[in-house]
Amino acid sequence: MSRLAGKVAIITGAGSGSGMGAAISRLFARQGACVVVTDVKGREDALSELSAELRAEGLRALPAVLDVTQEDDWHSVVERALGDYGRVDILVNNAGVLGQQGGLDAIERDDLARLMNVNVNSQFLGIKALTAAFGKQGAGTVVNIGSIGSMVAFPNVNPGYAASKGASRMLSKAIAVDFAHKGIRVNSVLPGFIATPMATDFTQDEVLMQTLAAAIPMGRPGLPEEVAQAALFLASDESAYITAAEIVVDGGYTAV
Repeated sequence: MSRLAGKVAIITGAGSGSGMGAAISRLFARQGACVVVTDVKGREDALSELSAELRAEGLRALPAVLDVTQEDDWHSVVERALGDYGRVDILVNNAGVLGQQGGLDAIERDDLARLMNVNVNSQFLGIKALTAAFGKQGAGTVVNIGSIGSMVAFPNVNPGYAASKGASRMLSKAIAVDFAHKGIRVNSVLPGFIATPMATDFTQDEVLMQTLAAAIPMGRPGLPEEVAQAALFLASDESAYITAAEIVVDGGYTAV
């Protein structure tokens, strides 16, 4: 079944190779979407490899360099997507940074500004860049990848990260309400501890991993592909009457 047949999706933060952005890109393409896979300069090779992998499967993929904190970059990518595919139906704001480990002493004002810029402002810029295209089509879907860090606090996790993810969560809800009458839906996926390249500091610490696993009712970290499945549902027409909502993908962590 092709759940995204005929749709075009822009996906940010897709250049890690094995992270959530790459997993979302693969799943969306295999479900029929034309995917524009993006990431920052320095990850061009990874984006090209991902696109080549998908095209080798007979799928449609376009790599594009995008600094999500730069408004001009957003407009360039949107124009390229419209030029190549004629429309954009889905935006997945996946790009994000964790920041330094540690509490308040580990963060300075510039660090907080960067976290807010990458984790929140970028989502605002992406949605703004697509507002005209979505409005012309009378439809569009945004999936913002947040974190359960917007719901609960973690020891040794940068408080700026929690603040930025909390802001992302409410930004999603506010824009969803504002855009609901335009046929544009905005929802969030809130992952828990997911085994991605960004989580390497955690996954390489055996003692910490054992502690985390013990705190997760399902007994293990999640997989990027499991986050991708939640994003797929929110991006598809199956969720046509869902907006301003959140899907928590955390193995039950926030329930206990």
